[in-house]
This record gives sequence, C-alpha cells and structure tokens, in this order.
Amino acid sequence: MSDLFQISTSALQAFETAISVTSNNIANANTPGYAEETVALTNDVPSGAEQRQIGSGVAVNSVNRAYSAVAENQLNASQSSLSSLTAQQTYTSQIDNLVGTTAGGVSTALTNYYNAWSTVANDPTSTAARQALLDTTQSLAQAFQTTSGQVQNLNTQINAGITADVNQINADAQSISSLNAQIAIGSANGNGQAPNDLLDQRDSIIANLSTLVGISTTTDTNGAVNVFVGNGQPLVLQNNVTQLTTQPNQFDASQLEISTATSNGNVISNSITSGDLGGLLAARSQVVAPTLNKLGLIAVGLTTSANTQQNSGLDLTGNLGANLFTSLTPTVTSSGNNTDHTTATAAITNAGALTGDSYVLAYKAGTYSLTDQQTGAAVALTGAGTTASPFTAVGLSITLSAVPPASGDEFLIQPTANAAGNVAVALTNPSQLAAAGALQTAAGANNTGTGTIGSATVQTSTNASLLTPTTITFLSPTSYSFTGAAPGTAYTSGANIDLNGWQVAISGTPAAGDTFTVQPGAAGNNKNALAMANQATFGVLASGTISVNGATSDLVTSVGSQAQQINTATTAQTAVNTQAKQSVQSISGVNLDDEAASLLQWQQAYQASAQAFSIGNSVFTTLLTALSAT
Repeated sequence: MSDLFQISTSALQAFETAISVTSNNIANANTPGYAEETVALTNDVPSGAEQRQIGSGVAVNSVNRAYSAVAENQLNASQSSLSSLTAQQTYTSQIDNLVGTTAGGVSTALTNYYNAWSTVANDPTSTAARQALLDTTQSLAQAFQTTSGQVQNLNTQINAGITADVNQINADAQSISSLNAQIAIGSANGNGQAPNDLLDQRDSIIANLSTLVGISTTTDTNGAVNVFVGNGQPLVLQNNVTQLTTQPNQFDASQLEISTATSNGNVISNSITSGDLGGLLAARSQVVAPTLNKLGLIAVGLTTSANTQQNSGLDLTGNLGANLFTSLTPTVTSSGNNTDHTTATAAITNAGALTGDSYVLAYKAGTYSLTDQQTGAAVALTGAGTTASPFTAVGLSITLSAVPPASGDEFLIQPTANAAGNVAVALTNPSQLAAAGALQTAAGANNTGTGTIGSATVQTSTNASLLTPTTITFLSPTSYSFTGAAPGTAYTSGANIDLNGWQVAISGTPAAGDTFTVQPGAAGNNKNALAMANQATFGVLASGTISVNGATSDLVTSVGSQAQQINTATTAQTAVNTQAKQSVQSISGVNLDDEAASLLQWQQAYQASAQAFSIGNSVFTTLLTALSAT
C-alpha cells in the first residue's frame, strides 16, 4: 500500500512541477531573453528485493532550458555585423546628404565662380563685374568652409557615440561578471540543476553586448563565461573585468581612441571592427576622414591654380596679380608620444601630385620613413629634413626644426584634411583682379619671313624682369639674339624660348632682320580672365588629368557609391540577422499552442495521479475495515 501511495505522491509532485514550468513558460512567452523550459522526468529506483520489482514512481530530474550555443553565437555575430553596418549607414547617408549632387553647395558655387570670370572677360574694366566676381568668390570660400564644418561636426557625434558605447560595454561587462559569480554558486548548490533564470539574464546581456562590439566567448566548467573583444582582448574572465576607456588620438585630440583601462593600457581601436563601436570607428576612418581629405584636395586644386593664374596676369593698375586666395598649407602634428620638442612643417610644392591621403613621418633607429596613413604603404622620401635640404615626397616639402629628432618620434602630415575649412579670399579690391594677360607678343611690321610667334606664358611670376620689354631679332633664318644678349642663339622652329620667367615659341622660317616682341600686356585685355574661366575644365589635380570640377564630380560619385554599397550590405545583413533570430526563436522561444497542449497533458496526468491516490486510499480503508472485522 505504501508503494501505491509513494508512486501516486511522486507523480502528483512531478506533474505539479511540470504544470508550474509550463505556466511559467506561458507567463514569459513575450519576455525578451527568456528561453523555454522543459521538465526532464525519470523513474524512481524500484523498491523491494523480489525478482519482479515494482517501480517507485517518478521524479523530476531537472528543468532544462531550450538553448543552442551555436545558434546564439550565430545570432550574436550577425548582430555585431548588422550594428556595425547600421552605424556606418547613418554616417554615409549624412555625408551623402551633405555632399549630394551639389557637393554641399561647392559644385554650384564653383559654377558661379567660373561664370563670373567669364562675365569679367566680356567686360574686363567693369567695376560692377569685378565686384560681383569678388562676391561670388567669397560665396565659394564660404561653401567650402560650411561643407567642411558640417562634415567635421560628424566627428563630434562619433565621439559621443564612442563614449556612450564604451560606458555601456563596461556596464554590461560588470553585469556579466556579477552573474558569473551567482551562476557558479547556483550551479554548485543546485544539485545539478542549472540556475536557468540567471543564465537567461546573462545571455540577454551578452546579446546586447554583441550589438555594441564584436565578441567571442568561452565557458568554464563552473558555468562562468569569459568574454573577449577585438583580437582576443579579455573583457570578462570569470569574475574579473578589464574596463575599456577612451583616450585622445596621439595626433588629434579631437578624435577618441579605445584602450584598456590598465596601467599599461594599449590602444585597441584597430582591432575593433564590428558592433556599433566598430561601425563608428569605421565611419570615421572610411567615410568622414576621406570626405574631408577629398574636399580639401579640391580646395587645394582650386586655390593653387587660381593663384598661379592670377599671378600670371595684370590687374587694372598694370601690376602683376596678387594671390586671389590665401595659400593653404598642410597641417602637421607631432605625436603626443614624442619624447623631445622637435616640430615639423610642410608646404605644398606640387598640387597635382597630392593624393588626398595623410602621411606619418617617423624616425627610428637612425632611419626616416614616410607611411601613407590610409593604405599603410611606404612612400619614397628624399632629402635630409633640413631647411637647406627638406624632405620631398608626393608633392610635399617637409622640414624638421631639429635633425635628427628623438628615436621613435612621429609626425602626422595632413596635406588636405583641413584645407577646405581654411579657404579664404585674399583680395578685397576689385581692381586687383588680374583679368589682363601679363604679356603680349607681336611680329615686326616689316618682317619678310614666314615666322610666327605664339602667346607668351608666365613660368615664374616672381622674376623681376618678367615685364621687361624684349625684342627677339633674327640674324639669319637659323639664329637670333635677345635684347641686350649676345648674338648667335640657334633657332629651331616650334622650340620654346625661355627668358625672364616667360616662355614663347616661334614657328616657321623667319628672314634675317625679322623681329618679334614680348612686352607687358594691356591692362584692359581679357586674356587672363578667359584663362581663369577655362580652369573649370583644366586639369590641375592627379598629375594634370583631373580638373577642379572633375574632382568635385568624383567626390559626389564616390560618396554616393559608398552610401549605396553600405545600404546594400545592410539590407543583406538584416536578412541574415532575421534568419539567425528565427533560428534562436525556433529553439528557445515559447510556442503558446505547444504550451497549451502540454498544460492539458500535465493536467490530465495530475488528475490521473490524484485518482490513483484516491484508489489507494480506498483500498487501504477497505483493508483496515477487513482487519477490524476479524
């Protein structure tokens, strides 16, 4: 009789537990991070020593979570990738909106600027046309400054995002560490029963952490989870947490880097490539910085070509034109890790050789090196870094204040990163606009040969004799002399003649006695204004193959293409993430239909057990009555 009571009682207790577990599943069907639980039943060890042993009932072996480490890891990895792309998408779309089809207003301003030069060319002495050109030039400078400032403001947003992510990562790491301790204790004291609620909480935090930064995990025998970020940097080891922190970039304090908050903390930004944090870092290095560099490259191309042409013309007073724009110079910053006070300066010597990239000049163990910061490639470097012999490379001249600097010193050279924000107009007086050509050429009225002279071009506007009138007299069809020069210079048809900072070519067969003159141009002609207007399509960048307008169009196209690529990748990764969520849900999620069926099953089993108990009680009562009767 005791066996019947024991069997029935164990069944009642087991099925009551099963009903409770099922009810808990139903209650938490919509609870984020909750994993469905199931009751694992086992038959009790039979009692008695007879050959035919009767079972002792049923027992709850454990309450198990529906969990797959593989599915969870796939979900976390997909979330890290999606969060990274989403962060990049945020900034590529903003850059695309800022630059857009009009390059942030720069493209339209450039068109207006070149058109204004055409207007001046039509009436070179018009003060109104000249003033309108100055106003348009000011608007162009403002367009560069505004667009650059808007792009640079994104760095502030990125820094705020980086700080928020790091703070949340540290908070999540502390929570995981605390739960590790609780889970280890719960597992040890649970007689084999895992603390499911704590495991759910920890998995939920890990899932949230994976949206912030790419992670990998391992599980120790006591149930504690170890979490790693980047290229294996420990974040949580058992109950120990390595906090992350932010610190200023060694070259640019306005940019935050990620490092470990230890006495020997090292910068790990380059190893963080996924999660929202990785996306923010990628947006800064792959979207914001390149846009500023390309915009600055356009600014350098514009100002350099405009100033060169302006210097080659005459203003209304008959003087060589002064710079239209203030000269742009590279930004050079010493590393915060340098051990001495050596500084570096740089100048642009050839705008056509600039690439829009930034460079790191380093000195180590007696050797100088120059590295492209964007590509990591070594760049050929010549010179000694002194004033007398500066380093030269990629259109730059670089000088150190002391040679050599301390071993290990580094200097960041940014030829174009800040250029667009520094575009400014140097002239304020419309009469200073050099619309006229500096030089004009003419063949002698009494020439008898077939020689013709082309236009003279200014090669060096700083030559003191540039505007000195010069006569070229032919002594014979094969030789000539300059004004004030010894006779007998050999003549080749079409060959350039260089003198006093200008260059000209004479073609054909001049006769002995024929003359050709090179002299200052008339202040009212429009030759230089036409040349200025033609710079809209004249190659000044990429070794003379790309115009300022062409570079602007390339910027619009590249930003738009990058935004489209990120959008496409985000859409694809969203599908991967959705599939991963569905996979986890199919394993760990609560299906209310299934739970309702299970609840009915356990209810019927419980009722049947109660009936068995009742029958046992009736049999026992009948037995007692029979015994009493005897």
